[in-house]
Amino acid sequence: MKKYLSFFLLSFAVSACMAQTEKNEKKLPVEVDELTQHVRKQFIPDKRVAIFDVDYRFPSRKEITVKGATTSLDAKLALLGGLKESHYQITDSMMLLPDSVALEGKTYGIVNLSVCNLRVEPDFSSEMTSQALLGMPVKVLQRDGWYRVQTPDDYIAWVHRVGVYPVTKQAYDEWNRADKIVVTSHYAFTYVNPDATSQTVSDVVAGNRLKWLGTAGDYYRVAYPDGREAFVSKAASMPEKEWKAAVKQDAQSIIRTAYTLMGVPYLWAGTSSKGIDCSGFVRTVLFMHNIIIPRDASQQAYVGQHIDIVPGFGNVQPGDLIFFGRKATADKKERVVHVGIYIGNQKFIHSQGDVHVSSFNPADQEYDEYNLNRLLYAVRILNGIGTPGINTTDTNPYYTK
Repeated sequence: MKKYLSFFLLSFAVSACMAQTEKNEKKLPVEVDELTQHVRKQFIPDKRVAIFDVDYRFPSRKEITVKGATTSLDAKLALLGGLKESHYQITDSMMLLPDSVALEGKTYGIVNLSVCNLRVEPDFSSEMTSQALLGMPVKVLQRDGWYRVQTPDDYIAWVHRVGVYPVTKQAYDEWNRADKIVVTSHYAFTYVNPDATSQTVSDVVAGNRLKWLGTAGDYYRVAYPDGREAFVSKAASMPEKEWKAAVKQDAQSIIRTAYTLMGVPYLWAGTSSKGIDCSGFVRTVLFMHNIIIPRDASQQAYVGQHIDIVPGFGNVQPGDLIFFGRKATADKKERVVHVGIYIGNQKFIHSQGDVHVSSFNPADQEYDEYNLNRLLYAVRILNGIGTPGINTTDTNPYYTK
């Protein structure tokens, strides 16, 4: 038995060494690797909002087949140009997204669920990275059983085919032009008839948008992106034009909305009232006031007006965003990992475990020493609507006609 075991272990070790050797032999040539990294750094600095998935095959020493996909024509041209300068014979098999052929021209889409989960890979077991809301217009980039989409905050991820209704540019524009009903309640349902005792069609959450077809008593008659019809209570929704006219974008109004989410559980990658992470909480609150900002805290931290917080927080205003993480050192970059909304008196509201209020003041019951020790700075966004990274459904290119 020991003899066979020894032979097995020896065989395993040899196989492992051979596998390692094969792996090393498949390393990219130095000039190809350096060129790839240079192009990625120049054109795709943030892989959350652009794609540069590149792979290579080497039929011979100076022959190269370029495979993969990218959303950047400039990146592709720079890569191919650099390879040509290195005297490679190139076979270009790199796909430029959106893949209009595979998508049969339907390179746009409308979110078709109250909340659809976006994932890193096209698989339910893959990590969830964000969410999109019913009625939200998106770009459809690729199809692989699932759809790879890009949302109005430019975030790119995979969504199950049930979650998005792919359409042509014409149908997309028609959806954006249509009168809509905006759901204003954190949670509600739509019904087959204008009657809460009738069969439900689906749930809806704050920020959902449905096409407005008419009115029936205390209900609006609405249509989903895929054409299903339903009725939603007037108590839970408003015509979009009326909502835009009434919504306020001042600090106190936004803080009041933030408080209505008190106690909602933390959900990694959540951006709806069903569950929210820290940046999703901030984004959801602002979206309910028709303000669109980047998805993640590490993106939100670099829009608006930067504020270095003074002792006592005298230069921070209610409605400012407060960021937390690791400060930059000589050998490490700054790392933003958390965000909340400042509400005044050295207090802030944020999603960490659940949505709650914390304080920087040791005398307060809500004192949060942990977050105080990793406090970075504040960002003022309410006076920056219309500046890069901060827009509304009236100016965001996904929503405009």
